Amino acid sequence: MKMLITHNGVHIVDLDTISLNGREAAGGYAFSIILKGTRHSFEDPMFVFDISLSLSLSNPDTLILPSISSSTQHIQCHDFATDQTLHFEMLLMPEQLNAIEEHRQDNDLSLKLELRALTLSGSTFWSSYNLDTITVPRAEWLTALESSGFKRTILFEVPLPSVGSDLINLLSKAQEFIETGYYKEAVIQCRHIIEAIEKARDDKTSAKEANRNSQKHENREAMTANERLLSLREQLKNICHLGAHGDEHFTRSQARAVLGMTMALLAEPTVGFIKQEEFPGH
Repeated sequence: MKMLITHNGVHIVDLDTISLNGREAAGGYAFSIILKGTRHSFEDPMFVFDISLSLSLSNPDTLILPSISSSTQHIQCHDFATDQTLHFEMLLMPEQLNAIEEHRQDNDLSLKLELRALTLSGSTFWSSYNLDTITVPRAEWLTALESSGFKRTILFEVPLPSVGSDLINLLSKAQEFIETGYYKEAVIQCRHIIEAIEKARDDKTSAKEANRNSQKHENREAMTANERLLSLREQLKNICHLGAHGDEHFTRSQARAVLGMTMALLAEPTVGFIKQEEFPGH
């Protein structure tokens, strides 16, 4: 990476190192982009101000944030070179992060940065503009995501009940597998969750019977809402069986759909949630 702030073609600041960090924020997820490099020396007064960064996904070019102001808005150059660090703080909403993750899949994160600034030497103003595409390694991005609290949202806004530690661990593993590209393994975790619910509720036989009844028109018409939800849970478990048996592959969106349905059913008292002490691992 090499990003520049220039005045009439002359390099004022060369930035060649980038890091990305996350932290929790109210109502969203905070991230900081830190650019580091060198500020060059000038005998005559040279000033930089109004520094901003725009952020986009690359390939295809998709805008994330049009302007992020630097925490440093004024740089004065001296007759000696020195280190220069620029901080850019941004707040992303869940929808933006989900879009970024859909773009990233299980790869490194590729971003396009546009650095803008105004420069002044004597009475001459110049507008500096520089564009570069950078790659954030997957491990670094996942660390930033975790620090921002995004992983703890479990991707879906479903109000989960208080359940045992085993189920919480399974949910966390399922999300982590999705984030790292192991979609089949995420589906297997959902199967384990459903099996834990069956065992705690002792309704495995009832779910199988409800699913059989749903296959026949005359029986389906007489089914209650609870029975239909049991049938839905059983059908979801059948989907999860594909993750544990055979060579079936799941896409990211399919794994997210399975996890979302599993969480929704877990949150529903008639087929999922029961008293916390009855769940294993509590």
